[in-house]
Amino acid sequence: MIQNEIADRSAELIIRYYENDYLPFLQSMDDDALWYGPAEGQFLRGRETMLRVWGAEEHNLRFTMGNLKVVHASAHPSFCNVMLTYSVVTHYPDGHDLSVYQRLLLCWCERKEMDEAGNVHKVPRILVCHISNPHGKHEDDVIYPTNFSQVYAGSNALPQQGERIHFHGLDRSDYFYLSDSIYWIEAASGGKHSILHTVNDTVEIMATVASLEKQYSHLFLRCHQSYLINPHFLRNIRRFELTLTDGTVLPIPEKKYTAFRTAAKKAIGH
Repeated sequence: MIQNEIADRSAELIIRYYENDYLPFLQSMDDDALWYGPAEGQFLRGRETMLRVWGAEEHNLRFTMGNLKVVHASAHPSFCNVMLTYSVVTHYPDGHDLSVYQRLLLCWCERKEMDEAGNVHKVPRILVCHISNPHGKHEDDVIYPTNFSQVYAGSNALPQQGERIHFHGLDRSDYFYLSDSIYWIEAASGGKHSILHTVNDTVEIMATVASLEKQYSHLFLRCHQSYLINPHFLRNIRRFELTLTDGTVLPIPEKKYTAFRTAAKKAIGH
């Protein structure tokens, strides 16, 4: 990996990005790349996720970019970190302009990829895109963070702890679970009972989702009429669904999306 070429490529990609030619930038991401910023709380993972999110967005924004400075450093021939600093003005359709000074860190690495002919080549990919001076949502901003933001809470490598809860099982057994061993709770039997989805098993209990929410609102969040989730196992939120660390995807009603997203961020300390 030639460091100067990677630095020049980084500059070219970000210039094209602000010309609304964003595909080359996104296509340079690694399959499992991480993206953070520029809005507070914005976290995206994976090239396909980024392409899907940007592809679903429509806007009439224009940008003016200037004072671009590029610095690069590397401690290994196969890696290169590039820091870009620049001023960018967002021009909104109503004539309003928003100016920010951004610091963008791109972490590049070499990946071995096979072409259609079966030949293996080394290809530079972006592992991390980190905008290190994130901003809050501007009143005129219709893109960040409403449409792009995801809340990230980490992996499910958590010790089983928390409050011990007693449940009456539908099989007339008594169950005792630590709150942090419960992924999510699902309404069952037309809402008359509930199903606990835990790290080890699933159990149908007598309590309703509504009664559990009322009693344990400090432990679980209600994302939908039929579901409670443990925020410790929240992987991400997007319009209008969430994903837990076990891969479970649950819906979020459109009318409750903003309120739930705010509550989730507060619960996980964002």
